[in-house]
Amino acid sequence: MSTRSKYFFLLALILQSTIEGETSIVGYLPHYRSELISLLPYGLVTDVVYFSIEPKEDGSLEPSWKKPGHLTDLVSLATSSGVRVHVCVGGWGLSSNFAKLASNPQARRRFADNLTKFLTNHKLSGADIDWEHPNSEDEINNFHKLLIDLKKSFHPYGFTLSVAVAAHGNYLKEDSIPFVDRVHVMTYDKGTPHSSFDEMVKDMKHWEEIVPKNKLVAGLPFYGRNKSGKALSFRNISSRFKPNPDSDLAGGYHYNSPKTILKKAEYIYSQKYAGVMIWELGQDSEDYTLLKSIQNAIPRQSQPSR
Repeated sequence: MSTRSKYFFLLALILQSTIEGETSIVGYLPHYRSELISLLPYGLVTDVVYFSIEPKEDGSLEPSWKKPGHLTDLVSLATSSGVRVHVCVGGWGLSSNFAKLASNPQARRRFADNLTKFLTNHKLSGADIDWEHPNSEDEINNFHKLLIDLKKSFHPYGFTLSVAVAAHGNYLKEDSIPFVDRVHVMTYDKGTPHSSFDEMVKDMKHWEEIVPKNKLVAGLPFYGRNKSGKALSFRNISSRFKPNPDSDLAGGYHYNSPKTILKKAEYIYSQKYAGVMIWELGQDSEDYTLLKSIQNAIPRQSQPSR
């Protein structure tokens, strides 16, 4: 067995042993937060998802970032702390090509091959597919086919496959569930307040109808929104308004306080869901108040071994 083959064999074994049975703490890191790569408290998360790659209609990939060295630095620092790194494909404003890509069998296979090569070359743990959003029965069926092609391509290397879905969405087929390892539920951006505890519980129950608990990951927003929909990071809310630590409203912005984040994380852990995911790490306060609240709810033994 070649050195390269041994690497991916060991990676597959490690991923299988660490993901099963843990409560994951997944943080998204957009490429425009690259200045934080050397500053992140990697000990407070289990996974980092680097955002994002735009898929092209022909199955090719176009990373949003201009300096590939940033991803290399992220992988080096994260993995040295026992943290897995994934790449996101798609997302808001980067999903317009998914429909044509997924409708073409050749493009789907090319996309799966290209993404597998990308994960291999950058020594990543997996990919997160964020198609926002399939809008017809045909697109839903093609999304299912795309996930199958991706999982077939990923499987020999042990790469994980997650999907990000809208809190109220219904575009993930039940037949697709065996082909994904995690379902990241974006339990935010719904009315005012945009992410209450009760709404999160409702959203998770909705997805639990077709997805097993041990694959469901609840989204936690590290930002607030006002009545007009304008967003503001928790970091800016904290510094600008000096809010009561137990309040979820400051300066007209509804957000999740450390107390609410703690309550949500405790619920996810007690109900044996797969974990929580954060949009996004750069929006926390400078002393990472919200991440520390999550850590207080999810015991260290449920996180991957370092």
